[in-house]
Amino acid sequence: MTDEIKLTIPRERALYGVAHLVLGGLGIRLNLTIENLEDLQIALDAVLDRAREEGDVTIALRVDEGEMQTRIGPMNDGIRAELERESGDDVGLRRILDAVVDGVAVESDGEGDWVTLTKSVEAQS
Repeated sequence: MTDEIKLTIPRERALYGVAHLVLGGLGIRLNLTIENLEDLQIALDAVLDRAREEGDVTIALRVDEGEMQTRIGPMNDGIRAELERESGDDVGLRRILDAVVDGVAVESDGEGDWVTLTKSVEAQS
């Protein structure tokens, strides 16, 4: 089964809760564990908190064979440089994402950088 949901919202912190509602609704539909859902919310917030530019941000959630991908963008706020920077002992974006998701990729298109977060998800029994 492959499902994809796209949500486009203004880059306003007050509206990030809408993304949480969509993610939570999908999590309930798929019967995800609370741990998986919390990890995905932490990762989503960590990326969205870096959005400093104006305009809209799109969040695409895709589920396919035990894996959830969250694609966020366009991000032109230096997120690529932040992810490529060695974090050392700092608790930066890379360290946060490495702790809660299984994969992080950054792709560019004509609009900017898109961050793709991949998380293996298991439904509760």
